[in-house]
Amino acid sequence: MREQYDVIVVGGGPSGTTCARALAARGAAVLVIDKKSPGWHKPCGGGIPDMMFAPFGVPKALGFSTPLVRVLDAHRREMRIPMAYHTVYRDRFDEHLAERAQQAGAEVIFDTMLLDVERADPGFVVKTSRGTCRSRYLVGADGCMSTVRRKLFPEQLPESMCAIAVEHWYRVAHGITSLDFFVEPEILGTGYAYVFPKDPGLLVVGIAGIAVDKPRAVLERLLDLPRYRRLVGDTPVAAVHGARIPYRHLSRLHDGRLLLVGDAAGLNTPIIFAGIPIALQSGQLAGEAIAAALAAHSDAPLDRYNLDALRAGSLGFLICHAFYDHLLQHRRPPPFVSIARLLWRRPQVLSRAYVIHRALLRLIDGLDLVRMASGANSQS
Repeated sequence: MREQYDVIVVGGGPSGTTCARALAARGAAVLVIDKKSPGWHKPCGGGIPDMMFAPFGVPKALGFSTPLVRVLDAHRREMRIPMAYHTVYRDRFDEHLAERAQQAGAEVIFDTMLLDVERADPGFVVKTSRGTCRSRYLVGADGCMSTVRRKLFPEQLPESMCAIAVEHWYRVAHGITSLDFFVEPEILGTGYAYVFPKDPGLLVVGIAGIAVDKPRAVLERLLDLPRYRRLVGDTPVAAVHGARIPYRHLSRLHDGRLLLVGDAAGLNTPIIFAGIPIALQSGQLAGEAIAAALAAHSDAPLDRYNLDALRAGSLGFLICHAFYDHLLQHRRPPPFVSIARLLWRRPQVLSRAYVIHRALLRLIDGLDLVRMASGANSQS
């Protein structure tokens, strides 16, 4: 660890290391710090669209192929979406991205606690368990409970605006090759259950939802249902994991030379709760914006990193938030025509948009929409 860097990134997840790689590849001096130890696990379903692997230099061999997405609504109607995904173990996935950042020239240090951070115009002073260093720019990539955001950013993301996910891992031969979502309103009225294969011998069964009271007890009730118990039988639980997932993003993504990426900025997709794709994209865009600012000796390029740029680059992010915003305002889902109006300049994506809209309709089938909306509105 040196005394001075162009950029310090706090957080070594997908958004942070992608940002660091983009910067280092353009000649910036970058430090990434993360409190995690090698071999850690991040609670996450780990489903990533195949189209995301090549652009970010991730081999598909790192994941398990799932060429089909199934959504079963409250009436047990099944929607089958031939959409290719791979599920990944987050420790392997994140460590691969960290290695890519290092290969590009970034310094990545794990087992390092952030002790304090403060502004020191025109940059920042970052105090860690390994020492103190300075930077011209700072990136908060430290999750939905971000310390960087809490200490330095003018806008906050209350804990109540984070959904909850809890999952059980089972080491069992399962024969499942799809990502399965189930709506179970009698057990979970503000989210869904999911069954994801990690590899041929490991199956994840979990729940994700808004304002879930006693989530582990909810998952246990779910597993008492025959359709889930049949999947795992008497196999003991190999591991239990839980995490918070933001479902409302901040109104802006940077404040001066401080940029927030991924969950630290609340960047996720409401209802679906899929955060990895937008984490990768936000990290890339933030890195490119800072690199442009360094090259221009001006902070003006930082304004390129904004919500409109993310909406333009991620159809799922755009539609999920437009869908949820309508839900908040009208207490009912939007008709597809209101989504299509947002895409009038992009007619080539309308068919994909229609599939996403249909899937969202299935995922809220029978749920407590008033409760889902009132919970978010109480924080707006």
